[in-house]
Amino acid sequence: MKPYKRSVRVGHEIMRIVAETIRTEARDPRIRNVTILRVEVTDDLRIAKIFYSSVDGEEAERGLESARGFLRGKIAKNLRIKFIPEITFVRVEEENGWFSQHQ
Repeated sequence: MKPYKRSVRVGHEIMRIVAETIRTEARDPRIRNVTILRVEVTDDLRIAKIFYSSVDGEEAERGLESARGFLRGKIAKNLRIKFIPEITFVRVEEENGWFSQHQ
């Protein structure tokens, strides 16, 4: 038996693909300072929540929303799974040493 659930392995791959795509192919300056922190994928692999941080706040959020289709296409090209998950972005901010999430 494999040591991790499939959804965890797919989440790690999605994180790698999205982070690499943002780093090397992103043309939108709003998402250049985005750091992908983690990805949570549902057990049925239909939904992926991408947790990120950025100093640009809401501008980065709008940039990621506009790049959603492009990023999902990159995931589709690089993953061999039946369904490509719908992706949602969750902004994580550090406040007084604690992280808080904004959906």
